Amino acid sequence: MSTVAHFSKDMTVEQAFKTHAGARRVFARFHLGGCSNCAISETETIEQVSEGYGIPLGLLMDDLEKLFEQPSLDVGDVVKLPDEIRTKIPQLATVPEFGRVTDFAAGAYTVEFGDVRLQGLAEDFIKVDPATVPA
Repeated sequence: MSTVAHFSKDMTVEQAFKTHAGARRVFARFHLGGCSNCAISETETIEQVSEGYGIPLGLLMDDLEKLFEQPSLDVGDVVKLPDEIRTKIPQLATVPEFGRVTDFAAGAYTVEFGDVRLQGLAEDFIKVDPATVPA
């Protein structure tokens, strides 16, 4: 069985960001792109970033590809926010406890919690059994 590579070393950082929303988090884990000392150009290729910052290309590529191995949600799934996210962001205190996945694009899920629409990766939400949600 062959596996399909979603990222290539010749892909620009901008293309990587468009391929999967989680790519920004992968670069951030390597301290790339988050501050002026570790800023990267979105026009650089993944290989150029690897060489320029001394990050082994294989390691960076493996972490990017792992984004497609993460748990997934389906449109229509009922989810809730993890407590650690809800408590860190005061504006989420009044958001309904349960939301519904309404869209999925480039690795990012759109979830509607009442009138509030949030986007995030599957790891940002907890899937719940709809039978346990109060009517």
